[in-house]
Amino acid sequence: MGFFKDFKEDLSQAVNDLVTEPETEKTKDEDVMVNTLDDASISDMAASIEKEAMDSIESSIKADNLIESLAADIKSEVGTSANDIEEEEDEDVIDETAVITKGLSVIGDLNSKGSIDLFGFVEGNVICKGKLTVSGSIVGDSKAAEVFANNAQIEGNIEAYGSIKIGQGSVIVGNIAATSAVIAGAVKGDIDIQGPVIIDASAVIVGDIKSKSVQINNGATIEGRCSQCYADINANAIFDKKKK
Repeated sequence: MGFFKDFKEDLSQAVNDLVTEPETEKTKDEDVMVNTLDDASISDMAASIEKEAMDSIESSIKADNLIESLAADIKSEVGTSANDIEEEEDEDVIDETAVITKGLSVIGDLNSKGSIDLFGFVEGNVICKGKLTVSGSIVGDSKAAEVFANNAQIEGNIEAYGSIKIGQGSVIVGNIAATSAVIAGAVKGDIDIQGPVIIDASAVIVGDIKSKSVQINNGATIEGRCSQCYADINANAIFDKKKK
């Protein structure tokens, strides 16, 4: 009887062990699964938050770039418009005449959108959109729509968009460029005229003359070459044709 009793107890203990161990393992597996699921959920949530943050940053950067681009376009358009306005204003000639009186000396450049009557002395460049009338002295370059020098003393180059007239008693030391010219004074420098040139009897010129046509009155003194390089007729072509 003792043997069977012991055997029965051992068998019962073995069955209990077999039943208990799977449950324990199952419980452990469930705990691991639950923990694993919790870690995965946390990772997914972190990844989702990170993605939303990156998307927000990218959107903010794109918005900033768009604002900067629009601001640059607006600034460019405003700057271009301002430049256009300035250019249009520069093209306008004001109907007024600035007067530099005989007793006035100016050290520095003069720039006018109108005309200038200069009876005094200027040491500097003179630029005007209108007519420049000089009966005084200039040491510097001059540029204007038209230039009229009468009893003037000018040391510097003269450029006129239109005509230029050097009256009797004027002395010019510098080059002259214009579309047409009448010279009755003294000029030491090259003369480049796109149109006709009239050299009066009282003129004294030391320098080369380039023009479309030239009229030299009796009594004028010219030391230099005279070329009608702007003429419609090609003289060299005529002689080349004769040789052939």
